[in-house]
Amino acid sequence: MEHLNAWKNSRTLLLGEVLVEQGLLSELDVRSILEQQRKSGRPFGEIAERLCNVSIEAIEEAWSYQYACNAPTIDPLTFMPRAEAKTLITPRQAWQFRCLPMNLEGNTLVLATSQKYLQRALKFATRVLDRPAYFMMTTEARLATALSEHYPLFGMNAANATNDTMKRLIHKMRCDRLREAG
Repeated sequence: MEHLNAWKNSRTLLLGEVLVEQGLLSELDVRSILEQQRKSGRPFGEIAERLCNVSIEAIEEAWSYQYACNAPTIDPLTFMPRAEAKTLITPRQAWQFRCLPMNLEGNTLVLATSQKYLQRALKFATRVLDRPAYFMMTTEARLATALSEHYPLFGMNAANATNDTMKRLIHKMRCDRLREAG
């Protein structure tokens, strides 16, 4: 049973710690925010934005870093994505948002992504998916290789899965859709 939880960190990284480490908050700021949080029940990031003038972008970036540090890891080349999970995301979505559906746990979709693409993948999960999701982390190289294997797209593979290539592919797909629409 112990091996099932081997991925868990011994200690959870907190958002306040990340923001202090990044120089955006002081220890005193964190204590003030936590006190406000106890009183109001509002999210830490929301209070940090209001009380300490931390930008939404900085909070999202810190939250993404925190999530990546606390999330379990997976090797998408060893653990094969389940067919029922793969049907929930199109190849275009998988490549655009750099997330690979791995499994369904009840109604929750388990996705693999890398730390670099986590913010993009989180926005996709919260704005597009019709179900709850959570992420497991992998390396960019393993993710690109697994995407090439499970969601082959013309012109996309692990060797050329760069942002520039992705932008060109998305532009081409949009132009094709516009031509089809008339």
